[in-house]
Amino acid sequence: MISRFLCPLLAALLLAAPTPGRAQGGRLPFTLLGPEQGLPSGGILNIAQDRDGFLWLGTENGLLRWDGRQVRRWGMEDGLTSAYVNGLHAAPDGALWVAGLHGLVRLQEGRCEAAHFNSTVAGQVVSSIAPDAQGRLWAFSGHKVYRQAEGLEFQELAANPEPNVYALLANRRGAMLLAGGSGVHIIEPDGRTRSWGPEAGLPAGGVTFAAEDGQGRLWAGGARSLLVLPKGATRFQDRSALLPASLSPIGGPLVDGDGSLWLPTVDGLLHLIGERPEPLGFDEGLPFKWVRTLMRDREGTLWVLGASLAKLQGQGRIRNFSMGRRAMGEMVWWSMRRRDGTQMVGTDDGAAVLTPKGLVQVPGTEGIRIKSIAEDGEGILWMVSTRGPTLWLRPGRSRAEVAQLGPMGFPANVVWADPQGGIWMGGAAQGILRWDPKARKLIQEVGPAFTGTETLGGFGFQIGKQGEVWATSSAGLLRRDPQGTWRRFGTQDGLPPSPMRGLALNPDGSLWIHFQEGVGIMRVRLEGDRLSILERYTRGHGLRSDVIYALATDETGALWTTSDQGIDRLQPPLHLGRQEGMASEDCSVLALQVEQEAIWVGTSGGLVRFDRSLPALPSEAPRARILEATFGETRIDRPFAFPRPFKASESSATFHLAVPTYAATQELRYKVRLKGLEAGWRTVEGGDVHYPSLPGGAYRFEVQALLGTLEGPVTALEFQVQPPWWKSAWALTFEALAGVAFLYAVIRFRLAALARAKAHLEAQIATRTEELEHRNRELSEALTQVKQLSGLLPICSCCKKIRDDNGYWNQLETYISNHSEADFTHGICPQCTQDFFHGGPKP
Repeated sequence: MISRFLCPLLAALLLAAPTPGRAQGGRLPFTLLGPEQGLPSGGILNIAQDRDGFLWLGTENGLLRWDGRQVRRWGMEDGLTSAYVNGLHAAPDGALWVAGLHGLVRLQEGRCEAAHFNSTVAGQVVSSIAPDAQGRLWAFSGHKVYRQAEGLEFQELAANPEPNVYALLANRRGAMLLAGGSGVHIIEPDGRTRSWGPEAGLPAGGVTFAAEDGQGRLWAGGARSLLVLPKGATRFQDRSALLPASLSPIGGPLVDGDGSLWLPTVDGLLHLIGERPEPLGFDEGLPFKWVRTLMRDREGTLWVLGASLAKLQGQGRIRNFSMGRRAMGEMVWWSMRRRDGTQMVGTDDGAAVLTPKGLVQVPGTEGIRIKSIAEDGEGILWMVSTRGPTLWLRPGRSRAEVAQLGPMGFPANVVWADPQGGIWMGGAAQGILRWDPKARKLIQEVGPAFTGTETLGGFGFQIGKQGEVWATSSAGLLRRDPQGTWRRFGTQDGLPPSPMRGLALNPDGSLWIHFQEGVGIMRVRLEGDRLSILERYTRGHGLRSDVIYALATDETGALWTTSDQGIDRLQPPLHLGRQEGMASEDCSVLALQVEQEAIWVGTSGGLVRFDRSLPALPSEAPRARILEATFGETRIDRPFAFPRPFKASESSATFHLAVPTYAATQELRYKVRLKGLEAGWRTVEGGDVHYPSLPGGAYRFEVQALLGTLEGPVTALEFQVQPPWWKSAWALTFEALAGVAFLYAVIRFRLAALARAKAHLEAQIATRTEELEHRNRELSEALTQVKQLSGLLPICSCCKKIRDDNGYWNQLETYISNHSEADFTHGICPQCTQDFFHGGPKP
């Protein structure tokens, strides 16, 4: 009897449909900031963002500027009248107003100047400051309200309606709201004052805050009291029951850009959308309980100041869901929405329903890995597993049961419902299966025999405009034409040999495909009987990883992918990961669901929802800023003014760069160049750029912010460096003159040496000439004495005498001796000796 009543009640609770347009439950991803970022672990009292976009933090021990990477501190030694900062206001003209225990200071262009109250430098506590619609600053000090007259001059408000002001705030109409010990007061721009006290329903002890939301409701309260004055009403109505805890005794509310109201409490935040409360506490992701105040910056990031400083990652566009309200870590394999709006997921520990309280397990699925879920035309929920049987959850029932499908029923990789509600299954080994509702059995459409493999795994399904069915498998891409004929495409068609996992259909009829191995994604189209490969993307060319786990197209045709590196949208490019708040970047295979307002992704850290309906992330890179410049040992802050060139001893330059963005910093880089030294741009990762020992000359340092593929505008800084003394103008002039003198001396010396060498050479030439002439004369004389024999000599053939020119016949010896230098000696040869002394020649 009890179960008869409990089961329908449990089913109603489990299957209660959340509002599709708004994320239900889940944890928002906050990041705590502290010493690791150069910030104090506590003691931060207030926060503001200046005109350039940088954050300023007022603390118990000075003023801090945080550029996202480094902290710069200002204290009393820098001109503050007090190191304890009660309030901050960043003015549109770039000035920062700092309220402290000893007055009010304006920090502008690096200078601290004290404000004057009634022409006197105030020395008492300034407890609250706020600007009005005209940009004039209001301040409360010494039980008096002051309004900025001009510059640093403040004048006391003539008609002060409240001696004990706890909070100052301007509404959207330009009126000033004062919350104090006697109630709430509104001072209109024309000077008229309206007041509400205990007679209008406010607490007798007064209120600590007052704020007007976007619909004109006036909210006020303090401690455990929260009251609202509806527009047009004359009496406040009690809404204290909306408070999760007491209102924070210090700090203040935030009127958000959409007109909603945020109230800090001692146990988280209360977000009032109209009069509907949305608490944001520890269970919703806030890392601490007590909240002092909060701020939303110009990029949409929510900053919460409590015991520490926390930043909401990804502008609150991501929520993480888990089985437990606080624990994270289970593997989510699937996400789908039923026709009644119920969000279902498959996990390692069964199926679950997403409720406002988180993920609630479906009874009967405990301990079973649910890899895929689909709803058929009869309203039956199909849940398949690679490690167990297929389960059914029938309409009206709260407990899942094993589907009677026979051996074909398990194991299975995926289950898919076509637009008509028909069920298709990708078996782990049996191939492509289809449920026949009339025969009440599974039919094997494509088995291993068709592909010539021992087993065939099916993974993804899509149906085309002509009714054709596409399926990815371990043996390639499969297509079933409207007549029911299947065809396989594989390596012979240019596809990689890797098993295919999933596919997505483009509006133009082409298909995106991803694979089991890390080979990226491909877009293909069937043109006649030929499969054409249109394009391919890999890591570094539109993707963060080659290992793609799932892909899908949205209503605009944009492609979304998941991988081991998070979520990527191809065009226009968008990346989501841990930096944007994902509990885990390790996404699950096929666990991607694309809706018009949200993207749902299963990960190893739970279910992730990305809200597409919120304002878009930055579409352009912001301007990079040069916050500091150091030349040698001299550090210079903005505004930069260089009245003289830097000395050669200061020629080593370092520039500290920052970009005022806190929403998307994981891809932040810089392009820099120093004109006068570098011709082209170069990319740097860090925020400090160093140039050692610059030569003398004029320089222009330029920097651009790079945010992914986006480039910001150029910021430039011009300066000059003096050359070393030995390269100065007078030194170079002296060196030039000395060089000329030295060259002149060298030339004179050389000319003199050449003259001396010439004279010596001439003397030598004259001497040698004289010697040669003397030798020539001697030679001539010798030649005249030389007797030569030439021509034909008449000689007697018998006595061998020679006839001279006078006709006389002379002995041979005499003739030759007279006509040459030769002389003769006489002897006898062996032949003559034989002839004349031994009786003639031998026989």
